Amino acid sequence: MNRAPRDHREAAAGLGRPRPAGHTAHTHAFPGRRPPGARLPALVGAAVFALACLAGLAVLVLQLWVRVLVFPWASALALAFAVATCAFGFWILRRIRPVRPPDTTASAVATVWGLTAATGTGIVANGGLSGIWNNVLGLEATGVWGAALTAPVNEELLKLAGIVLVAVILPHALRGPVDGFVLGALVGLGFEVTENVVYGFQAITQTGATAPALSVATSAVVRVGLTGLGSHWAMSAVAGTAVGLLAVAGWRPDRRRAVGAALLVLLAIAQHWLLDAPLFGHGLAAVLVRVALIFGCTMAVYAVVRHSYRRRVRRALADEGAAVGMRPSAAVALATRQGRRRAAQAVALPERPAVVDRQERILALAEARAARHEG
Repeated sequence: MNRAPRDHREAAAGLGRPRPAGHTAHTHAFPGRRPPGARLPALVGAAVFALACLAGLAVLVLQLWVRVLVFPWASALALAFAVATCAFGFWILRRIRPVRPPDTTASAVATVWGLTAATGTGIVANGGLSGIWNNVLGLEATGVWGAALTAPVNEELLKLAGIVLVAVILPHALRGPVDGFVLGALVGLGFEVTENVVYGFQAITQTGATAPALSVATSAVVRVGLTGLGSHWAMSAVAGTAVGLLAVAGWRPDRRRAVGAALLVLLAIAQHWLLDAPLFGHGLAAVLVRVALIFGCTMAVYAVVRHSYRRRVRRALADEGAAVGMRPSAAVALATRQGRRRAAQAVALPERPAVVDRQERILALAEARAARHEG
């Protein structure tokens, strides 16, 4: 006699009925399942990733170890700022992914690439290209425009390579533009954190090492508090969106998608160029204008991919929910963290683990369906 209300609560919470016999389960949709033929590329990609990270780390150690020994307290302060920035950025950038946060392993892999491989190899690449500009343009012109002609090309392509490697190593984690945006932002975050440490040591030298700790603190506050919104995370998020456009098409995009991806990569390079170019002068207002333009472009890209992704996921959730007897409104509510929390709280405490598990399964199926429809 009491079964009907219980069914109603379970359906609202995401338990629902068992799937009909003819309904396919899409088991390949769950995280951790590699698409057919992806194992060998993933192994090769993992090897390239490991070697590049080790090489980048070696370059960084060679660049910084003497300064660490000479300025131990300033080094400890720089490390503290780096850890705090990385932890906060990692948390907030994963939170901006709609529906659910990205895969934890993929997030860590993306961040590690930015922390080590991209920054370390970027130091070498920037030094080589700067030498070329010195010979071609002369020392005076290179001193003014060298950063704008060097870093946007080298650093954005190196960060982009890391995003592609994440997509190859963990294909289930980067299946569309929204995944590319978030994982690209995490690559940029890692790059920014390490670069902040490098610039902190450079600030010590530029001030004559009269107050090493103050130099490090000032550099960190300026680079995080003043230019942080328009820094590497924003540029790499745009480039990562391009990778997502290609990944969702199985790396065989049509002309429209390929052109869109190319334009996004060029936009990321242009954003970096704008930050480094000596335009509008070097005053506070000029810096704020450049940061605002970069942040605005990135947020425009995010708004488009977020809206598109949420629309497809809600549609897929309605279909998946109908297959297990959920009301459309209850199924669509699973697209938000608040909706899932309310649904879980609507049942008795002992039943909540089962509710959460079913919610995760339905979400995995819905996100996989949304990714297939996007492709």
